Amino acid sequence: MFPVWMMCIVLLPMLSLAWMLGLEDVFGFQVTVRLILWLALLAAFFAALYERRHVSFFAYELSAEQVAARALAIRCGLLGLLVFSSAMSALFSSWPANTFNFEYLLALPFILLLVPRYVAWAARRIGILEDDHERFGLMLLRRRAWCWAEQKPYLLGWCVKLFFIPMMYSFLVLALESMVLFSWQWSPTTLVLGFFSFGLCFDLLIAFGGYLFSMRLLGGEIRSVDGTWLGWLACMICYPPLLVVFHYVKQQVDDLVWSDWLLPSEPLYWLATASFGLKFSNLSWRGLIDRGPYRYTKHPAYLAKNLYWWLHTVPFIGVHDGADLLRNILGLTFVSLVYYLRAKTEEAHLLVFPEYAAYATRIEREGLFARGRGIFGGRV
Repeated sequence: MFPVWMMCIVLLPMLSLAWMLGLEDVFGFQVTVRLILWLALLAAFFAALYERRHVSFFAYELSAEQVAARALAIRCGLLGLLVFSSAMSALFSSWPANTFNFEYLLALPFILLLVPRYVAWAARRIGILEDDHERFGLMLLRRRAWCWAEQKPYLLGWCVKLFFIPMMYSFLVLALESMVLFSWQWSPTTLVLGFFSFGLCFDLLIAFGGYLFSMRLLGGEIRSVDGTWLGWLACMICYPPLLVVFHYVKQQVDDLVWSDWLLPSEPLYWLATASFGLKFSNLSWRGLIDRGPYRYTKHPAYLAKNLYWWLHTVPFIGVHDGADLLRNILGLTFVSLVYYLRAKTEEAHLLVFPEYAAYATRIEREGLFARGRGIFGGRV
């Protein structure tokens, strides 16, 4: 959790300076937003390194061939990130990554130049004789035979990064821009909206950092990725471009909603995300998280989302007849089904790891719903 706290420690003062001193007038609005974003991420990166200062590794000097193989694999992934996001932007108007595409294109040449140096530097700290980057790079160099079973986890890991990094970055920039321009006033509505906007920024910052820092150097490497079509579909339907299908099916026949600030679900969702820290990532296993709300339930974020949709849209009020009521309920049932499938496909993927299997058994026996069943059973 230390990297997450460092993010918050940097984010709050920088936003305060932007509001009180008008940093956007000094550096420019766009520069100020990026300065806040990257200072917070750098703070999390060095905090994660500091957390692992006592971890003992066997330092290892890579050969020139190993450096070349690992660097080639990483460079292919970095180039693929730009190609994929640009193609998605061209194909789907709903793909929210134009900001990322432009800024990443400017930074990419410098990043590619630094890759070999990073590879050699990281190897001296983590001491891995051979890793997935190296195996994939050697295959590209035709010094290793192609084997789908061997390369599948590596390629699926990059698929997760290719999809989520551009999206999360663009969403994060938009959220920070709104936060920097936010005008605070001493009114309940404004304060609630301000705290909601800050929570959204913090949530997206953690999510983006989780995908960006999925590396062995920080102890957050992707160890396994869900390889099932159902798992990927249940996840992807919650994000652009498939999000349009999600919204179409769950669309309510009336416009009556409760105010967002009345809902208890959003703070629970932020807390669930914060508990992940830099291990936040969809579709992948990067180590067990059993702190925060995860001590009591396996899927607090999905629980929060379900509470949000059912409470926010008020499906039972504002309808004209039974058909409208049925349409509302079926739409929200679809939402719950999506998150149920996400939860079950994730569990099926993670139960192969003994650490998670033991955790799941404990939650079934001692978790929030187990306690609820015990209380209900006691009353009966």
